[in-house]
Amino acid sequence: MATEPTENVGTSIMYENDRVRVWDLALGPGEQLEKHVHRLPYFFIVVSGGLIRFADPDNPEDYQDIQFEDDQVTWVNAGPDGKVDNRLTNIGETPHRNYVIELK
Repeated sequence: MATEPTENVGTSIMYENDRVRVWDLALGPGEQLEKHVHRLPYFFIVVSGGLIRFADPDNPEDYQDIQFEDDQVTWVNAGPDGKVDNRLTNIGETPHRNYVIELK
């Protein structure tokens, strides 16, 4: 049975109104954010870059490591069916933090 994605695209909600939702995504070394689905277009702003592994929880050999840089800003279109991200794990030696801003 495949792992179903959660709706939590960050570690906590910082702000929400009828037009926007802002998530904090903070991962210390070794910490994870479970497989999740983005249902809204969004962008993220990296506060503290880190080395993050995106791994399929149902097939741990299927992964991609991405080094995020401080002050990086990235736009993502979620599409009509949403965008699923696999489990994120901070495999670096320093904390990683970014803000995810969803546009409603």
